[in-house]
Amino acid sequence: MGERANLTDDLKILRDMYPEMKTCNDSHNEIMDSSKVTGILPFKVSLPEDITVTYNDQRLVLSELTEDSLKFTIDSTLYPDLRRGIKFTIESQWMSQRDQEKIRDAIYQEFGVFTDSSLDTFEPSTPTLMLLFGFLTSDIAKELFDCNERHCNSQEEFKLFAAISSVIEREKMERSNFDCCICMETKKGSKMIALPCGHLLCLLCTKSYFKALIEEGNLTRVRCPECEYQELDLNKLQSYSEIKKVIFEPTIPLDFFKGILCDEICLRYADLFYSQAASKLSQHCLYACVTCRRCNKWCVKEDLNDSMIECKSCEYVFCFDCLHSWHGYVNRCGKKVEMPRNVIEEYVELMDTVSERKRALEAKYGKKIIEHEAKDFLAERMLDLAVEEEGSDLQRCPKCRTVVQRSEGCNKMKCAICDTMFCYLCAVDLYPEDPYAHFKNPKSGCYARLFEGMPGAS
Repeated sequence: MGERANLTDDLKILRDMYPEMKTCNDSHNEIMDSSKVTGILPFKVSLPEDITVTYNDQRLVLSELTEDSLKFTIDSTLYPDLRRGIKFTIESQWMSQRDQEKIRDAIYQEFGVFTDSSLDTFEPSTPTLMLLFGFLTSDIAKELFDCNERHCNSQEEFKLFAAISSVIEREKMERSNFDCCICMETKKGSKMIALPCGHLLCLLCTKSYFKALIEEGNLTRVRCPECEYQELDLNKLQSYSEIKKVIFEPTIPLDFFKGILCDEICLRYADLFYSQAASKLSQHCLYACVTCRRCNKWCVKEDLNDSMIECKSCEYVFCFDCLHSWHGYVNRCGKKVEMPRNVIEEYVELMDTVSERKRALEAKYGKKIIEHEAKDFLAERMLDLAVEEEGSDLQRCPKCRTVVQRSEGCNKMKCAICDTMFCYLCAVDLYPEDPYAHFKNPKSGCYARLFEGMPGAS
């Protein structure tokens, strides 16, 4: 009877100390009439000092832990015998089975001498429950965190503590006061939104401010209003993948506004960002992207040197150069863009060097593409020199720049490629209606020189 009275008193004291404790026997009479008492007690492991959690090169510091729960069943006829009278388990987000075994061993070692009814040192009046609960909250940290450290055995274990850290930080934030830089009001953290950079805005301002910017299409300002904005110099990047990653990585992630803004605005943000990013990429890398001929959505190359491109929206596969359906790599087609001459000339000067500028040009225009353009440029320059060489029988068509060689006939030439008529001597266009007027005009530098240089002419 004394032991039962002892359990009743202990439970009453514990209810006063831990109002959150729940038992299936809430009255004195029920406990006296029942041999089993079951319950659950939420508790937090107390950390005397911050603990450091590591896994390989990952590290985080925790000042507290999330709440755990102790589930217990007490045999009132055997209480306060710890081993025989109390069965308990711990429900925890982070404790492993090994942790629980260490806790159990530590508890039995700490209280076993005077809570074991088979020993002479047993004390029937020991408040075992209070000792057990007090040890869980105050003393088990030193058992589980040697030197205030925890070395995780796996990435999954480390993620558990990272999740705890996030929860703790969020709870701290919700209890604290913060100033919103837009409305300038002080509000509880529970009414604030943390941007990816860490700065906070109140929920109302977050909704109204970013909704207005997205509706206006002003996506360059969809970023933290407190952070200093610095546009990245794309010319400093030395690979196409880097350039593409930077351009298509928004300051505020596309899924950040889910649950904050309506679905329609979130979709507009995603569509506008992709379109504006593709447009920016196309201005920096001429051969990177183009709008689909079928659905008019932007298509972005994975490989800058590849002329085949596939629309992710409608799956249309076409040629980047001629914009027709894909015709294979062996069929030639016309180019829709031309590389600036000054870029080609600069690359030609760098061809035999290893420099950052050379790599930057290759990243921007495609290594194979710019090399091909440079070789064509050098070949054209050699042809120009051959045309200009004294005694040369070569001349260029003034329209398509095809090199023509005269083997016979007069100096009125007709390009076999584009049908342009021109003067072989000075390479000017001739009037189709009267191609000989050029040679009959006294003011022309080729006056009376129609047959000059023609084989057989004097």
